[in-house]
Amino acid sequence: MNRNIVNLSILALLMAVMVMNNLEGLHTLKTIVNSLAMLTLSVIGIMFITNYAKNKKQAM
Repeated sequence: MNRNIVNLSILALLMAVMVMNNLEGLHTLKTIVNSLAMLTLSVIGIMFITNYAKNKKQAM
């Protein structure tokens, strides 16, 4: 995955979460957006960890 695309997606997720958390009401939508943001960031983190482990294993 391209590093610039990952950085842009993380920035977009953080901005979306900040905007959604500042809105009054819409508690269900806030919960959905926060859950999707956490899930996406977790998937990106898992992908980085697996790629790091795979590259480190190949170097040995």
